[in-house]
Amino acid sequence: MRKLGNGHSLTFWSSYEVHQQIQILKKMSFITNKAEDDKCLVNLIDILRWVYENTQQSTWDGLHHWSSQSLNFQRKISAFQRIDWNDNQQKFTDIIMKDLSNECCEPEIIELISLYGASKKLQTLFEIHHNLYEHAHHHRLSKEIKDAVLKRLTDYGGTKQRLSQLLDEEQQRELERELEEERQLERPPPVKPCEPILHEEINRLCDIRSNTMNLSKYPNVFRHLPYAFTDTTFFNDCQADRWQDNFWVSTEFQRVIATTGESLNPFLRPPRWIMVYRNQHLIFVSAFEANWLIGRLNALYRNGEFKTASMTTLRLLLPRVKRIQSIFVNTPTLTVPPLIELPADAISFFMPLDWLVQLFIFNGNLYFENVDEQTAYCQCLSLCPKLRTKVEEEAFQEGWIAVDGFVRCAEHHQFLNMNKVRFRCNVLKFVKQILENRNNSHAPVTSHVGSIILNSSKLI
Repeated sequence: MRKLGNGHSLTFWSSYEVHQQIQILKKMSFITNKAEDDKCLVNLIDILRWVYENTQQSTWDGLHHWSSQSLNFQRKISAFQRIDWNDNQQKFTDIIMKDLSNECCEPEIIELISLYGASKKLQTLFEIHHNLYEHAHHHRLSKEIKDAVLKRLTDYGGTKQRLSQLLDEEQQRELERELEEERQLERPPPVKPCEPILHEEINRLCDIRSNTMNLSKYPNVFRHLPYAFTDTTFFNDCQADRWQDNFWVSTEFQRVIATTGESLNPFLRPPRWIMVYRNQHLIFVSAFEANWLIGRLNALYRNGEFKTASMTTLRLLLPRVKRIQSIFVNTPTLTVPPLIELPADAISFFMPLDWLVQLFIFNGNLYFENVDEQTAYCQCLSLCPKLRTKVEEEAFQEGWIAVDGFVRCAEHHQFLNMNKVRFRCNVLKFVKQILENRNNSHAPVTSHVGSIILNSSKLI
């Protein structure tokens, strides 16, 4: 620190709550002191002002406990002075020791009349503890300590007042110690939402008479699925090149807030509506786009327009957060248009299992419907959790399988018959984070996915 300002610098970091407190103090100072240059920029003097204010407040808050401890200490000293400890002939009978214990200890049971019977009024700390000294049962209290304590209360307590209650030195102390604080989360400041946009290319998705669109030619409307994590902390861990190439998101799906400079982690849009385009591509769309698509697709269905082999449908995807729950995405009667009473040449498309497990990762799925889903999920993430076969257990002993169940080497994948691996690097950190974000809580270890990623153990 001896070269601070001469080649060395000092940077202060704080939490959001502390930053807000510093800003409030600065604004209050700006009102009283018009000479401040900038009321928004936090300077060193603002940080020192906050430290000073906190020190002053904590000192005042601690004066009551400090003076109460002084009085308790003097009471105990007074009780001990009643016994002549230098008298070798002194017999420490049970009565003497019990009286000493009663005078030193504080009552465990307090009657309500003693606690709330007397009226309360505003007094300074000096007045409160002066009255406590006057009503103390012990008369051999140290006058020097009493005067020193009351002087300190006068110097530091000032004229600030608090509610007091006389004749309650023990009760008052107990109430202060048991005072409960209700924590209130300080949310980030409000942000400005984006104005929804309906691109012409979204309209063209419903045009079943034209050729299939090349979605990669419209980057301002369609992006590959990892684009949904842009400007979040998930993007670096999601292994963007390992997801299905025909999984897309609309740029409107990713656009949520117009305020710049904010982390988009709290504003990730839940993946609920999927456009299955020509039974080839999956496109996540926003609720605004889905609302328009529902009306358009139903209108085409009523007019008998769906007469081709490749269909375009809109589907609802729900995360399975309960053991027995439908995710709807493959339910024929709940697609738009419904996959029932179709023409003879129309194909009812059901998403394959290797597609579904990637959707499970993306939308924070917690439970599986059957063993096949669980196996495909583990293989997709390159995991080999317990319970293991004899061959898998031998591989674990050889170090091929990590403690968290991850299998890194491609040769070991073949040996363990893991043929559906998509993520070659350990992606468990990303899976845990996305689960917390989607479900607003940690994955319970009793859930299928929670047991796999936390305990490296399968439940079904």
